[in-house]
Amino acid sequence: MIKNLKRMLCIGALAHLVIMTTPVSAQSWGGRGNSAKLVVLNKIEFMHEQKNVEAVGTAEAVKSVTLYPAVADEVTAVNFVPGQKVNKGDILLTLDDRRQVVAVRRAELQLEDTERALKRLVDSRDRGAVAESEIDIARTARDLAKVTLDEAKADLEDRHIAAPFSGYVGLTDVEVGDRITTTTVITTLDDRSSLYVNFRAPESAVSLLMSETSVTLQPWASRDVSLTADIAQLDSRINNTDRTMAARALLPNESDRYRPGMSFRVKLNLQGERYAAIPEAALLWGATGAYIYTAVDNKAKRVDVSVHQRLRGTILVSGDLTDGDLLVAEGIQSLREGQSITTSLARRDTNE
Repeated sequence: MIKNLKRMLCIGALAHLVIMTTPVSAQSWGGRGNSAKLVVLNKIEFMHEQKNVEAVGTAEAVKSVTLYPAVADEVTAVNFVPGQKVNKGDILLTLDDRRQVVAVRRAELQLEDTERALKRLVDSRDRGAVAESEIDIARTARDLAKVTLDEAKADLEDRHIAAPFSGYVGLTDVEVGDRITTTTVITTLDDRSSLYVNFRAPESAVSLLMSETSVTLQPWASRDVSLTADIAQLDSRINNTDRTMAARALLPNESDRYRPGMSFRVKLNLQGERYAAIPEAALLWGATGAYIYTAVDNKAKRVDVSVHQRLRGTILVSGDLTDGDLLVAEGIQSLREGQSITTSLARRDTNE
């Protein structure tokens, strides 16, 4: 009897507890469902996908020649040392020129003689003592003497190898006393005040190279150094084998730090397709993949997206998005499809 009474009292207490707590729980759940979620909205903007293309470039002097003698003869003077900077017109090497010096002197004397003879005939013609034909013959002899002198001077110049432009000379194996021929390499001469960096760019970069004016270079041995070089020359066609185009960038080298033949990393930034740019914090992941929330009529709308590129703090995505859509950038935690959203705190009821 006593046990039955205790059991009835326990059942009654539990029933009362359920009746008291059930409305409160329902009210609390209903309040969360109907309240607007505080969020931060941003307008969606579209950006081009950035594609970084790298190529290997090789430096080349803006002017570079290999010097050969014009004639074969014996070397009588070498006027440079490897690595020396020379100026345009400096005599780098001299061949035996004794016969050529004599020939020039002989031609000069012959020219002087023909000029005197012509002058005498002209003076005599003024007195009527000489026919005009004799003056013509003397004038022709004078002109031929000039040609002979020019030929002699050219032969003499062939024995003097001069620098065709200012630059730095390379190594040489030629020494005084050597007998060299027209196929003997004297030395090389490079004008490296600026360098061409030759590289091949992919076909997709052609439009960029035609519109941009510079590229970024990094010396292969110094990756922490970034240089800017102007695009100087572009080939007129694309290679149909590897689908690339030859190009040249002009790198200033006043400090003479870089040398012809050095390798460089050439960086090209290509613009790809346009995608929606969203903050990293606005991207969510679910069972079906990535998605974001947009605001439509003050309600949250879930939009599935595909990720294309991650930039610094920004992600480029594609989906059912248009320029100017309102993105829920902050406050996406526990946000649900169709939930009401607001961008300001709701005012509390002062009568509560």
